[in-house]
Amino acid sequence: MLRIKARCQDTRKVIEVDGVREDVQRGELVVVSSEKGEELVEVLGYSKEGLSSRATFLRRAMEEDKRRAQENEELAKEFHQLCKGKIREYNLDMKLLKTYIPLDGSKVFFYYTAEQRVDFRALVRDLAKSLKRRIEMRQIGVRDAVQMMGWLGNCGNDACCAKFAEKMESVYVHDIHLQNLPLSPSKFTGPCGRLLCCLAYERENYLIKELLPDVGTSLCYKGSEYNLIFVEPLRGYALLEREGKKIEVPLKELLPNYYERALEHCRACPTCCRRVGIDHEATVGDTE
Repeated sequence: MLRIKARCQDTRKVIEVDGVREDVQRGELVVVSSEKGEELVEVLGYSKEGLSSRATFLRRAMEEDKRRAQENEELAKEFHQLCKGKIREYNLDMKLLKTYIPLDGSKVFFYYTAEQRVDFRALVRDLAKSLKRRIEMRQIGVRDAVQMMGWLGNCGNDACCAKFAEKMESVYVHDIHLQNLPLSPSKFTGPCGRLLCCLAYERENYLIKELLPDVGTSLCYKGSEYNLIFVEPLRGYALLEREGKKIEVPLKELLPNYYERALEHCRACPTCCRRVGIDHEATVGDTE
């Protein structure tokens, strides 16, 4: 039995599929059993790391499965317009984004966003009576909404979450500071209103800054005390100042004995253990 990664057709999220008994290829459609019922998913490749969302492999998608999925998609468009009309009728403060009918057609999923909790019990009863199916309303966040609907990022390409990202990385203002970028969060905000996911891609390139004292503090270098003015991990140097004189020092000279080992440990660490005031001044950069 094999495990594969696959992308859902409705949310575009990546899930893990267990019990694969056939040699499936990337881009191929397969039928799985998930908590939503039977549905088509797109194969992304074999899975090496466990994902939180899982499904069970049933079979390769046959022509009948693809035909039924297309019919459900057309039917979902009709249900979507009906639901939008009902939302206006009940004057509910919610935005309907997508309507999805799984392959088995047993349920209808309505995905929506809302700033506050919405009492949609009357809406669900009305929809169930009209559609003669089980109704499930699912509220999603703004990042999930962009992933589901797609968007153009600030770079001019499709948003990473909709195109290839397998999971949502947490991004912090600290990432902007760490990467020597202007501390202006509005310049690094994506279409979802959250900080750009791509800031997390560069995080590992700047790990060395987590091992050095904060910029503006002192450290010992070749037996003398210097002020740390600037750290540029991509070019591999730090700018030090002593008595008005500035020098560029290779980062490997500041951490001569355990540079690679320290970075390796930092990459593997599940959480940042850096503390303000940690006693690095006496040891970091002392090469004598």
